[in-house]
Amino acid sequence: MEYLYHYCSNLKSFSILQGKTIRLCDIRKSNDYNELQVFFPDIFTSIWRNYISSPFPFSYNGKKDNEAIMELLEESQSMWEDRLLSGDFSNFVMCFSEESDSLNQWRGYADNGKGCCIGFSHELLQQYCTNSTGLLRLEKIEYISEEQVVNMVQNNSNEALMDLRTLRQWIVENMTHNNDDPDTDDLLGFNFNGMLENLFIDSLKYKSVGFNEEKEWRLFLANPAYKKPEWVYGNEQINIGPNGFVETINYLKNKIEFNITSDDMIPYLPIKFSEFLKCPVEELRLGPKTKISESDIKLFLMQNEYSNLKIIYSNISYR
Repeated sequence: MEYLYHYCSNLKSFSILQGKTIRLCDIRKSNDYNELQVFFPDIFTSIWRNYISSPFPFSYNGKKDNEAIMELLEESQSMWEDRLLSGDFSNFVMCFSEESDSLNQWRGYADNGKGCCIGFSHELLQQYCTNSTGLLRLEKIEYISEEQVVNMVQNNSNEALMDLRTLRQWIVENMTHNNDDPDTDDLLGFNFNGMLENLFIDSLKYKSVGFNEEKEWRLFLANPAYKKPEWVYGNEQINIGPNGFVETINYLKNKIEFNITSDDMIPYLPIKFSEFLKCPVEELRLGPKTKISESDIKLFLMQNEYSNLKIIYSNISYR
């Protein structure tokens, strides 16, 4: 696959080309309310049911076994509800399609066919992710049915229980504290929520099978973006955290910008073309309802120093 295509309005298309940046937008502002929530909150119910059907000795926050598991799950679910509803827990994503001239894409993402479709080099995007040393992922979307979601929740809940059992055993065997000591409980809760964090971020590579005609790819952060002002634009320094957490916070430092709409503001992460081995944009297709003339688009591209960009008009007769 030579190109991955990003459909958007003229305003956004030419802002990308003028600014020579790609924009990874806050996924929580997507029109798909299920983003980051494919497995939430069902994962908690599934963990509880699986534990009841196959219990093992467990302690947490002064409680034992069933009560201890329930306490951990209720605390964790409440925390994740707050994180997701507030938008504090998010990711920055740019979406692409394998299709260069799709009517549904024009309608849904490019101002009902008036906008543009920018062709990015698949190879250069992949190279950028590889060179980011684990900060970014480029993933082809896997389209899954409701039945597959149920099966995945079940499998992940089984793995989470196995990890919890192993973790509690490790704490008991290696920590000198009493099992009910708050420090050991904090360690257990921290690691459990870290497992869920990875699961929720990984869910960005899945979408409902109903969207399969989009043939989507996504470029996104490998670790979550916590939009805490003191971390992104403040002086607070983060030096300790899970693998990739500190690196991601540092990567976002002083970078987040905003697209202001009539009723909202959309945070986005710009990545400059200059950070790639060469300009990643190699094709520009204008939508079926465009009024932009070939002479005007060539003038614009020359002004902005695009000498080899292929210009193509949509072949779809959609007016």
